[in-house]
Amino acid sequence: NAAIESDSSKVDIEEESPLLLALDDLESRLVTSLNEFKSHSGRASNPSVANIHDELASILRPVVEVACHAGPSTARALASNYPHLLNLDLCVDEIYTSINTKLVLPVVLESAQSDIVPAKRAASLALFHTLHVEWQKPGSYLDTTTNVPSLAGPYGPGIGSGGGAISAPPFSAVEAHRRTQIRAARKAELLRRWVQSAIPNLAPGTFTSTTLDAAAAGRGVLSASAALKPCLRYMAERIGSADDAGALRLFLPVMRMIEGVLGRLFLERSRGGGNEMMEEGDNKTADSLRASCIKFLEIVVLCFSNRALPGLAAGSQAALRMQKKGDAKTSANDFSLEDLPPGHPIITREGLEEIGEYCFSTLRGLVLLGGQAAIDPNLLLAAAASSSVGSDFMGGSSPLTQILDILKPAALAFLKVESAAEKAGAESGEKGSFVLDRSSIELDFGLSQKSYSLSINAVQMLATKRPVFFKDSSTCLARRTIDPPGGALGGADGSLTKAAVTGIRTHLRSSCLTLLRNFLSVTSGCWEVIADALNQSGMKAQADRALQSSRQQLNLMQGGRAARNRAAVFYEWDASADNSRAAKRLRDTDDAETRVRAAKMARGLGSGIQLPTSMVDACELVLLNLENLPPKRPPVASSTQRKHPIDLDFVMDAVITNGASLSIDENHWYDRDGGDAWTMVEGDVGEDGKRALTFTMNSKVLEAAEKSTQGAALGDSEKAFAEQSKLAASKAFSRVLMASSNARSEAVADFGKQLAARLAWTLKGVKPSNEIEKANEMAVEATENSLKRSTESEEALAGSLEFALDYPLVSSCLAFDLVPKGSTAQPRDDAGSTIISASSTSSLSMRILNEAYVCSLNSENKENYEKALDVFVSSVVNACDLSNKMPGDNEKKRIANTAASSLPHQLAAAPSITGTALSLVGSLCDIDEISKKATAKSSKQTIAESATLHAAKAAAEKRATAALLILRDVAFQRDAMRGAAVDCAVSIAAGRLPGSAPIEDKALKLVMNVIFPKNSDCADKVVESATKELELATRFSIDNNEKIAKANEAHSKKKEKPRHSAKAALLPQSDEEKIALDRVRKPVVLFMALCVRRPEIIKAIMEMSCREGADVLAKAVRTNMPKLTKAASVKHGAANIALRVSDMASERETPLLLSFLDNLAPVTDKSLPSQELIDACHEIQTNRPDAEGKTDSRYIIPVVSGMKRDQLVHKLPEFVRGSDDIFKSSLRRMAEKLGRYVLIFRDEPDPLETTLRGMSSCEQMVHLHHLDFHAVGIPQKRYLDVIRLCLEDDEVFNDRVVQAALDHMSGKFLEGESLPLAYMRTIILTCSKHESLHSWICHVLLPRLVEGSVYTDKRQWEGWMRCAKMLENTRDHGVSSLEAIQKLPEEQLKMYRAKYPQK
Repeated sequence: NAAIESDSSKVDIEEESPLLLALDDLESRLVTSLNEFKSHSGRASNPSVANIHDELASILRPVVEVACHAGPSTARALASNYPHLLNLDLCVDEIYTSINTKLVLPVVLESAQSDIVPAKRAASLALFHTLHVEWQKPGSYLDTTTNVPSLAGPYGPGIGSGGGAISAPPFSAVEAHRRTQIRAARKAELLRRWVQSAIPNLAPGTFTSTTLDAAAAGRGVLSASAALKPCLRYMAERIGSADDAGALRLFLPVMRMIEGVLGRLFLERSRGGGNEMMEEGDNKTADSLRASCIKFLEIVVLCFSNRALPGLAAGSQAALRMQKKGDAKTSANDFSLEDLPPGHPIITREGLEEIGEYCFSTLRGLVLLGGQAAIDPNLLLAAAASSSVGSDFMGGSSPLTQILDILKPAALAFLKVESAAEKAGAESGEKGSFVLDRSSIELDFGLSQKSYSLSINAVQMLATKRPVFFKDSSTCLARRTIDPPGGALGGADGSLTKAAVTGIRTHLRSSCLTLLRNFLSVTSGCWEVIADALNQSGMKAQADRALQSSRQQLNLMQGGRAARNRAAVFYEWDASADNSRAAKRLRDTDDAETRVRAAKMARGLGSGIQLPTSMVDACELVLLNLENLPPKRPPVASSTQRKHPIDLDFVMDAVITNGASLSIDENHWYDRDGGDAWTMVEGDVGEDGKRALTFTMNSKVLEAAEKSTQGAALGDSEKAFAEQSKLAASKAFSRVLMASSNARSEAVADFGKQLAARLAWTLKGVKPSNEIEKANEMAVEATENSLKRSTESEEALAGSLEFALDYPLVSSCLAFDLVPKGSTAQPRDDAGSTIISASSTSSLSMRILNEAYVCSLNSENKENYEKALDVFVSSVVNACDLSNKMPGDNEKKRIANTAASSLPHQLAAAPSITGTALSLVGSLCDIDEISKKATAKSSKQTIAESATLHAAKAAAEKRATAALLILRDVAFQRDAMRGAAVDCAVSIAAGRLPGSAPIEDKALKLVMNVIFPKNSDCADKVVESATKELELATRFSIDNNEKIAKANEAHSKKKEKPRHSAKAALLPQSDEEKIALDRVRKPVVLFMALCVRRPEIIKAIMEMSCREGADVLAKAVRTNMPKLTKAASVKHGAANIALRVSDMASERETPLLLSFLDNLAPVTDKSLPSQELIDACHEIQTNRPDAEGKTDSRYIIPVVSGMKRDQLVHKLPEFVRGSDDIFKSSLRRMAEKLGRYVLIFRDEPDPLETTLRGMSSCEQMVHLHHLDFHAVGIPQKRYLDVIRLCLEDDEVFNDRVVQAALDHMSGKFLEGESLPLAYMRTIILTCSKHESLHSWICHVLLPRLVEGSVYTDKRQWEGWMRCAKMLENTRDHGVSSLEAIQKLPEEQLKMYRAKYPQK
């Protein structure tokens, strides 16, 4: 479409910055996804399939892919493909800055902080967590899995646990320091924005709805819980690196985040919400928020406490044994105060430890009391005021002060209750008694079953993870187990149902049992209170076993090595005590397989031994393996006895060939280096000390060779020789080919390719060996696929397939470089440097093609070159198709990219090119399948898979662009094939040859902006090809017309006919018509783009569109007509192009001419048709009279909005005479620029000079009523019918427009003008149609007409009485004309009552 709108923009598809192109592609994917996310309504489109959170996550999935994986992988690919142009660090930094710093992180942060939809806020918060996780995966920005510094992060692919060995590039200390600093800065940026995204959601009153506010706060708490440990670990790293300022920059918002979470848990009561408001809003949402806050408390206690065991020295053996196993697994996911380096003036262990202790006290209070003990309201108000001051922590106060102001009152409220209960227990005289009077305890809020369970889990987990809290946690759980919710009977307790109480009681007992099994229950001395609690709960037996287990565990830990070893041996024998017959048989089988495998490896045969490079080491290895040779020779296929004795050569061959020489069929003479075909005779020693050697060919072999060459009859042995000769030739050819591909010297490799090319054409019918058989299979398969794909070149490709079968070695060479060959070393030259790329003319495929071309000049088989070229291009296309089908195969992707990038140079160097080859090149643009896979949204795809698909799509688009460049080069450089190249490019742009939308757009720009302007011959070829495509589209439209008509008819019966069909006239009515419109739209767009440059060909598109049966094509032309008229008017002038098209159009093409003129007029409200265009339309109207010789008003309808109103008044009778459609269209165009004046009858600013243009709807209604139909020769019936048509079109002439027109005419009536003939008729019709105007007619209009003496006009007076009668008896609806009737003069009132008596 861009080609239609302007021909001045030249799009360069050749050389652009690779980095900028990659950034454009990545940013376009991000912007598309983020725009879709920002515009989402926040409600699930299909709740039965996925909820709103899953739907939003799937929308943001491309953001994660690009921000985490596609960005770094693109940077690495750019640096690898353009090493002399781009630097790896530059690419990584530029992509990170453009994608993450400037786009992803700010947009997601803004959405998380201020979006009005809670679900979208939640998705944005979750995205930060996802980014943090994905950035730590191999190859991403914070790679934590790669140990090689130069490959870590985005600078390498990452080395996972199963990755292979990757050579690390050189790495300087300065570069390492720089990358470390950048990594720290990126990590800090992500964490800081993560924390900042959570803070606003924790503030009270985020949403006016209590439910929505609690839901947003709950998501904010979850985000804070996930962000706390990573932030603390980063602060510890900064402090350890002596970067106190960097640690403090993150510490301040983290403390503000903690303060916000604690405020949502403890300060709701003082903020005016409180428990009552939460419960009245939504108990479930409130409890979810409270549960999230309790989980956050647990994390705070874990991070702000010590991991060391109490009572044990830090380096003691017992402490090390007890911590060794846990530290290995949890060090990466755990954080404690030991991980925080000392020395920071503000971030101190003591301050954080104080927060942790207060949080732990509140957790114990929640478990023991079942809720939060009531806090002094004055303290709550002070804490709330402190919390609302700000986050700058200025004025000398510590950043921890505000957190402690919230925690201290909550913790002290419980500690006060606890101390009173302990005091009451001590006064009772029972040891360890704890007397708690729950009736006297007031709670700020109570816990539900979910919150209670989380609190119990938190206390139990802290006891095991932080032994310093073990005793207090055990005592707390034991006391609550003794005095559980529900009392002795276990009934409902407050808001807890009986079922909830039962679950909590069970949970308490199981937690006590778990803690009793821990050896710390014995060392801390709290086993007594736990055991007592379990005894009182009826679990004495379980408590005894648990206590015995903990003591045994402690004894083993404290015992000597001998005791631990005995226990380990016992456990090992106990685990393998299965002596069943089946198990024994299985072990015997495994042992037998192990013995066979060991013996085979020891012999060095079968699997084989790879000899060392050192000859001394190789000889030593051979001698060592002499004793491992089998005592008997292995059986062979032949029954003949071996002729060679077992000597050192025999042993060397066996070891070097991995045992293959032992199974050689000695009937194959060529496998023995020609030993039976040649005989060697040693002569005497000469004077120079050298012995003369004479080689003679076996006479039988020579005779068989001569017969085979002459075509004589061969015997059995001679036939065997002939077959073996072909097999020998195949293997020799394979060795030459493999040697040339692995040659270290470029000269040797080139010579090998020349030799292979000559041999391949010479050895016709010789089948390839196993080493190159896959290449032959791929060539044949590729030609077959091309034959299936291209129906136009079926005959030529059938010959190419036959050629590939007749010359298998040639086809193998053509596809040799396109077949994966495994991990082989890259060729090196004589100097030892790696050969990166070879010349296009020296490649093996080009050698084959050149050899074929030279032979075809003086040979009968002149078509061999063309067939070989078709096979080669088919192989390249097939390699690209395989890469698209298997996007995860990096080897196939590398082969496809290399082949596609070298194909333009190879075809440029080719001596000749065929049309079939160009058609095959065009099929490289068929990447629609991989494009759909990459853009499809599937929850089953992992992020890595999705990123791989997008990378494969980008590579496929690059290969398709290379194909377009080939077509461009052929069109410019080869005159004989210019037409074929242009035909192919135009077919892609027109959509006849398959291709994705971006490639079709590139093809359109190539045709219009590159090839067409080159020269006149290229332009003629483009027009010719586009005309062919339009002709094919016309045939398609005509052939499918009947089918589409039936489908439209069936669809119209199923669906209600639209009320305003004129607006939907250009839309497809059925699926069949939609498919057909898509098929013909692209050639129409292409041809219209050419029409802008060559207006004379507009005649062709109008003629084809107006053919009988080409309805779909005509609809496509009308649909795209605005683009053509806009561009043509800009280039040639609207008036000029209108006259030129009018001269071209025949009578049959009048509908398209009218459509062209209709779209020439400006569509915006501010711009009016120019006077030149108005004059041109009048000239066209004059030059094209209708069949009766009268002017056709349709030609001036497009410009009536720019004509003066007094001219329109004179033209109004012409529109009235026309059909209803012409009349309605004229009225619509008159008022289309006057939307502001639709209810106004405008007055001329200067009565002597008319300046007003167009005619508003109100003015149209007034002038229609005042039309002198007798004077202009219009029948009265038509006059009344057009007014009725206006009243029926209630979208344009609605009740307000009719009211404005009637009001204007009644006002003029009071000024002395007479009423129009149809005035009262219009009022009566209005009463029937618009009930909303009844009141205005009764109370304003009818009295006004009485005031103007309407009764003096007999016709109008009759109408007035009929209208008053219609509205007189509508008092039940609140409206009546009785008031207007009573205002009549006495005589007229009597006359009215005489005709319409009052009932």
